[in-house]
Amino acid sequence: MSFLIVKTFGKSQVRLGKRNIFIAILTLITLLFGLALFTENTNPPVKPENTLNKQESAKPDVAGIKTIQPTDIPIPTDETTPNTDSRQIATLVKVVDGDTIAVSINGKSETIRIIGIDTPEVVDPRKTVECFGKEASEFARITLQDNKTVLLESDPTQGDRDKYQRLLRYVWIDDGEVDFGKFMIGAGYASEYTYNIPYKYQNEYKTAEREPRDAKKGLWADDACISVNTTEGDKDCSDFKVQDEAQTYFEGKGGSPTNNVDKLDADHDGIACESLP
Repeated sequence: MSFLIVKTFGKSQVRLGKRNIFIAILTLITLLFGLALFTENTNPPVKPENTLNKQESAKPDVAGIKTIQPTDIPIPTDETTPNTDSRQIATLVKVVDGDTIAVSINGKSETIRIIGIDTPEVVDPRKTVECFGKEASEFARITLQDNKTVLLESDPTQGDRDKYQRLLRYVWIDDGEVDFGKFMIGAGYASEYTYNIPYKYQNEYKTAEREPRDAKKGLWADDACISVNTTEGDKDCSDFKVQDEAQTYFEGKGGSPTNNVDKLDADHDGIACESLP
């Protein structure tokens, strides 16, 4: 009985020994396979350089959201550049005289007294028509007849309006290429005029006046006022060669529809000697 127990127990030990060896080998294989996987995961393959750069340029912020770094700064275009031109567009309504015009600005009527120039008076009710005033006014009309659109420029040194509430402005014509006031001076139909405070274009206007004055041109001519100054005696239409000459004499002595100087205005419409050429 004892022999059988020992024999049986011995066989069981043999069987248990073989099982332990198998389990040990299986465990070793499992460990080796796990080690290989761990090594592969902890050492990822090196990525191309451009991929790394992309990852560096998109770093996560605190919240874990990627912030893309800007690569280009936008450059302002012409559309975003502010317009610094101070000239205002206006439509010419009429020429009042050589230094004053009437315009429409966005549908509103305004009278413009041109800065920096002065022309002989023709419309001031307190004064008679001054020497060369009619010629200056006519020259202004001729010059502006093809400039229905004008540009107005203000000058802070001169204020916005004069005591008669006229806008004080420089007037530009020919699409802003020609300064009308300076042009009138250079042509001899206006003189440079400074009202108390020097204005923006004063030096240019004074320079423009030298040439016609030295050349005795326009209102600087020696004979510019001969017809106006001939006020002695009574004149008839036959004393004049052309109607324009009679009209200048008539207005020079204060003629008007209500003041028929020397009875030269037969129908009292303010036009003298209408029968003359």
